[in-house]
Amino acid sequence: MKPFKPADIAKKKRAYESARASLNQHAQLALRTSKRAIFAFQRNDSVNGGKLLDEASASLHSAAIIVRKRPDMAAEGSWSAALEEYTEAVAFASFLSGKLALPDETADDCDAILGGLADAAGEIARYAVLRATERDRESVERGYQTVLQIVDLLASLDLTGNLRSKFDQTKQHLRKIEDIRYDLSR
Repeated sequence: MKPFKPADIAKKKRAYESARASLNQHAQLALRTSKRAIFAFQRNDSVNGGKLLDEASASLHSAAIIVRKRPDMAAEGSWSAALEEYTEAVAFASFLSGKLALPDETADDCDAILGGLADAAGEIARYAVLRATERDRESVERGYQTVLQIVDLLASLDLTGNLRSKFDQTKQHLRKIEDIRYDLSR
């Protein structure tokens, strides 16, 4: 048993809050730049999108250093959200490059991977809508096949909570692309 020392407890609390503020700062920057990268990729600006992904990766790296030093912060919401958004951005960028891939930075975080993939399905559905306006059946079909793959993965898992909601949204994105495919077939 340790003696009760209010000064020690206050010191630990201040150290935690300082580390948490730093983590949140890096995580928020990673999240924002990942979102901006997605928008750039949607506008066919792969050069800027790639630069933004590099910035997001650097911010995630800085945040990861804090999480490694303070494992009690691994469940911080800003950290989890940044990992998921970055996964979404990388998955969408890789889809546009021809083959769906996931970032090394989130390889050990199943929730970030699954959430990011589910959200990437929404970006792919938006991409399919844009490609359909150009009558680009091949790109729409590639989007359909990719989102179908994501839906198949999510359906094979026993998802609950937020991931279950994301799975339901992913099925809606698949349905949207199916409708687009039907319209293009006429």
